[in-house]
Amino acid sequence: MAEVAPRELRVDVTGILDELADTIDVEMEFALEPIELGPQRFTPTGPAELSVLLTYTGTGIVASGTVAVDVTTTCARCLTEFDMAVVGDIQGLYVRPGVEAEVPEEQEAEQITGRHIDLMPAVNAGFALALPFAPLHAPDCVGMCVTCGKDLAEGPCDCGEDFSRSPFAVLKDVVTSEDNDV
Repeated sequence: MAEVAPRELRVDVTGILDELADTIDVEMEFALEPIELGPQRFTPTGPAELSVLLTYTGTGIVASGTVAVDVTTTCARCLTEFDMAVVGDIQGLYVRPGVEAEVPEEQEAEQITGRHIDLMPAVNAGFALALPFAPLHAPDCVGMCVTCGKDLAEGPCDCGEDFSRSPFAVLKDVVTSEDNDV
């Protein structure tokens, strides 16, 4: 039976809410749903691994750490499916209700609900910043021919590139090799 990805990652912070600078080390594995970023889809191939240090600062709890997961995605140039490791930084601030006024306006903060915090918003933000917008299976991927769709890593295609629909096609007759003296 497949493990259902949690919508929340609730952590009990009872142990640190009474003493300034107390910490909790959070280490856990959890299922993660596929992540969509623009046209790209990143599908986890195993559990995500979370490692976060929670520190009580008096105003709230600061979360700092990492989350890592292996995903399958598609190369943006050649559409080859490949696996990649993603490691995101976790940063978060959690405050008690009524303390929001003490937090700088530009600082995002989540609520401490009872004696718990939800790390899922920080996890989602960490992944969103760590995922590449256009993932490549190899840095030198040459992609596919835009006309016939052949994978150019296998060699050049036979269709010849058609530049007639390019907005720059009209410029091909403007500059000739004889005009280089200008």
